[in-house]
Amino acid sequence: MKIEYSPFCRQIVLAMAVAAFMVGFAAVAVWGQLTIQAIDVAGDSISKGFNASSSFPCSNGDQENFNWITSHTNGSSFCSTGNEGVFSIAERIECDLGAAIFSANPNHAQSGATLVSDFVNQSAGVKSYLQAQSVQRMAVVFLGHNDNCSGTITKVNTSCSSSDLDPQNYCKTRPDSFERELRKGLDQLISIGNTRVGVVAPVRVSQLCNFGAKSNCQLLGSCQFLWGTVNICGALTRDCSATRISDTYTTMRSYREILKRVTTEYEAIPIGGTSPVVLIGGQSVGGGIKALGTTVVYSDAPWFYRFKSEQISCCDCFHPSALGQDALAKLLKDGLSCSKFSPCCKDTDDPLADGKCSFNDRKRTYYRGVF
Repeated sequence: MKIEYSPFCRQIVLAMAVAAFMVGFAAVAVWGQLTIQAIDVAGDSISKGFNASSSFPCSNGDQENFNWITSHTNGSSFCSTGNEGVFSIAERIECDLGAAIFSANPNHAQSGATLVSDFVNQSAGVKSYLQAQSVQRMAVVFLGHNDNCSGTITKVNTSCSSSDLDPQNYCKTRPDSFERELRKGLDQLISIGNTRVGVVAPVRVSQLCNFGAKSNCQLLGSCQFLWGTVNICGALTRDCSATRISDTYTTMRSYREILKRVTTEYEAIPIGGTSPVVLIGGQSVGGGIKALGTTVVYSDAPWFYRFKSEQISCCDCFHPSALGQDALAKLLKDGLSCSKFSPCCKDTDDPLADGKCSFNDRKRTYYRGVF
């Protein structure tokens, strides 16, 4: 039997269908942050809060309660920061949700970690932790800084400690080795199930050379004096020459482009589908299966962020201070909005200018966070 609807009834049915769609859309949006129950990170010293207190006497060690993503110092007051002044992503989610979530303590980041040497093991740790927690889950990847900064002070070397390092580029991680290990780690993370995997571009560390005159709080003098005395990302900061700034920017840009391209590939994999099998860095990698309910997103926000002097720890003039950690949490949860009032870094294809973030992007541009 065929049922005929009057024009008025058809409008009612259409309105109900639209309303149902909007409810479903809103549910998807809510999934992005409000329903996350557990969070962990694969990262380096930034995600361990190294020297984040930024005051003498300096710890010169991890201060995980300051870290931007998993720190939990707000107690039962979900919408306030703890005494350290960092409102982490975990705490921001709790504020939205009005209830506690699980965050790895300690998280699976490691000070000194490189993506090429540590990401696969960190991913295994993140997977083990998250699989034991309630869904929905979040795993964030924030690596690449030490693949650049653990390099040598001299650009050309007769040999490096590993074939994954480039003797013609300060023994920094080769891009193809970087991509190989990225794919290996992502294959583990996409297999967790009911997990949002957020891959984050590195900070443009070459901006550090804009702040050489900042006072350090360990040795008398400036940050540049400290950098000249202690090897802190020496391939860049030893003298902050135009060559070092350009080389650092070029290397970091290559890592950022790999992160963006590969993440886009993994984002497009359908549920139950497998990651592309590729020969790269001397190995065949890929074939990871994307689990039910898992999504992959990429954030460029840290790459285009113009950081400020007070956001750098005075202890080593390298790691984020509490203010820097808090800024990371905000931009990776809410995204980065560029405008004439809040300019971002503008890329011009001049590695020296772009490395120093010399030009402003004042257009209304938005870079998503990991939600």
